[in-house]
Amino acid sequence: MRDNPFQSPGQWLKGAIHVHTDRSDGKVTPEHALEAYRQQGYDFLVFGDHWHVTTLEDPAGQLIVIPGAEYDARFEGGPAGFHFMAVGMPAGHHEDLRRLRGDPYGLAEALGRRCDYLVLAHPYWSALTTELIAPLAAVSALEVYNHGCEVEDALGHSAYVWDQLLARGHRWDALAVDDAHWRIDDRFGGWVMVKARDRSAAGVVEALRAGRFYATAGPEIHDVEFLAPRRLRVRTAPAASVLFRCNRSLGNGLHAAGQSPLTRAEHEIGPGAVFVRVEVTDPAGRKAWTNPFYLPAPADSP
Repeated sequence: MRDNPFQSPGQWLKGAIHVHTDRSDGKVTPEHALEAYRQQGYDFLVFGDHWHVTTLEDPAGQLIVIPGAEYDARFEGGPAGFHFMAVGMPAGHHEDLRRLRGDPYGLAEALGRRCDYLVLAHPYWSALTTELIAPLAAVSALEVYNHGCEVEDALGHSAYVWDQLLARGHRWDALAVDDAHWRIDDRFGGWVMVKARDRSAAGVVEALRAGRFYATAGPEIHDVEFLAPRRLRVRTAPAASVLFRCNRSLGNGLHAAGQSPLTRAEHEIGPGAVFVRVEVTDPAGRKAWTNPFYLPAPADSP
């Protein structure tokens, strides 16, 4: 079983991944964006300007800025586009990558070799199917929630395609992001909580690659503990529901009764389940998602 971020040493850091500025199609300067996220209590920020690696240091020395950029490609005549967030992308000109804008899989492979952590952006908004996504071997995670896409046209939630990938054996993690462009109220609505071993860009990247984080559009998940190899206990901020999502219909959901919100939930996962992820919904309807935990086979299995 992979590291459980809730039981691992380190410190929780709040991060915004995928923020645009006027270096591409955003409305504000990088300096304005950095100040706004620092004022909101974020610990790290990854810019996502299109085909431009935006780098900036926080003059206050508080916010960790990790260089990144967003890249896109589509098959000629294809119904869907692919957008990738490259985290930890070195600055410079990348004209060789532009030649791959008609080859999404080739672009993903090239980006995966060059950046520290590659994310598939807004699959629902991009009209991507499981079959189109599955060959992306260089990608580590997808955006399960994109706040900008949700605010703009209700295409921000991509849990369905994530579950389809997990059920087919693809080990993908998931992030919540803003994709802020600053023309509408598209910021401070999706973020990740990373359990980093030190407060540095390298520490954040290492935690992302290890899956030691959870994604949220608001709810806090305080703890996830395995009481036994297949029994979980979850503690959260007041919630309307806590869902244990598994392959097929092998999970379970617990829901608040009346006016009393949930703050803890337990579930024994039966045979046949190969992974479990926790999904929390707060009384306002906002969600949080853990990454999947991959389960050992039951003791009585052959």
